Amino acid sequence: MDDPIARLPKTEVHLHLEGTISPETLWAMAAANHVALPVATIEDLRRMYEFTSFDAFIRLWLIMCSCFRTPEDYERMVDGFVADCERQNIRYAELHFTPYNHEKFGIGGKRALDLVTRRLSAAETAGGPIVRLITDISGESSSESGDYTVSLLEQESNPLVVALGLGGPEAGLPRDMFKAWFDRARRAGYWTVAHAGETGGAEHVRQAVLDLGVRRVQHGVRAAEDPTVLRLLAERQVCCDICLTSNECLKVVTSVAVHPLRLFLEAGVPVTLSTDDPPFFGTHLTREWQRAHDELGLSLREIWDLNLNGLRYGLAETAVRRRLLLEFAAAAARVAF
Repeated sequence: MDDPIARLPKTEVHLHLEGTISPETLWAMAAANHVALPVATIEDLRRMYEFTSFDAFIRLWLIMCSCFRTPEDYERMVDGFVADCERQNIRYAELHFTPYNHEKFGIGGKRALDLVTRRLSAAETAGGPIVRLITDISGESSSESGDYTVSLLEQESNPLVVALGLGGPEAGLPRDMFKAWFDRARRAGYWTVAHAGETGGAEHVRQAVLDLGVRRVQHGVRAAEDPTVLRLLAERQVCCDICLTSNECLKVVTSVAVHPLRLFLEAGVPVTLSTDDPPFFGTHLTREWQRAHDELGLSLREIWDLNLNGLRYGLAETAVRRRLLLEFAAAAARVAF
């Protein structure tokens, strides 16, 4: 299966731009910017990527965010992402980005967003991936980041920013508490998406759909615990952006082999496959395809359909998505499914 995977164009719509930073890049950024890490060696840092809980993941995430100090850090991050897209033939991506963390730790949220946008736009002009951005409210600092993020969106007309998102922990943070901010974002003309049903239960998925009005749910895995929530997702055709290895590493499921992805498909819920934060979980998109095939028994044709969902339920302009759908159809015609 490896050869057709390598040839086929791909979509990835659940990927955090900051989450593309590898341990080696993080170590180099910290050294260059004189940021003290809570470890003495690069080997110790790599061991921090072996997560025992979601809280451990968030701790490392915030350490990583604190290491962004210069424009060159953002440019290196984008360049690394673009190079990875070229290696895997990822043609369309939607990247989560959290301006508030760069306001809090780095060079300023708007400045960071502008730097990232310019670099991504230049890469697209040069033939690289087509990218759209989702600006996330940071759940672990929601009281500050909610108003900051939505106010920034209300002032922006950034050509790459298409949606408001919601990331971070779910414990003690019901999704409906974010309703006012999501309402504002929609009034400003943006799509909305939200992380739900990862570390929180099925009720969080229901709230994301009914209270936040989301187009897609990031993860949504625990909707499998409540058939009424699965039906809601299917009836509303709200897509779930599934990340198999991330769910395994953060103990959302005990193993990929028991992941409920196929249950979602049987219930009529649209699904995509993505990586979430690839170096944090030791994965990449082609590996996610391979694991879906080897451990869940999905055929290449089934996986291809999930790949197309990244365009069908994507947030870019219709003309962009139609052009890519035609490009993808031409590529698929050359592959024996």
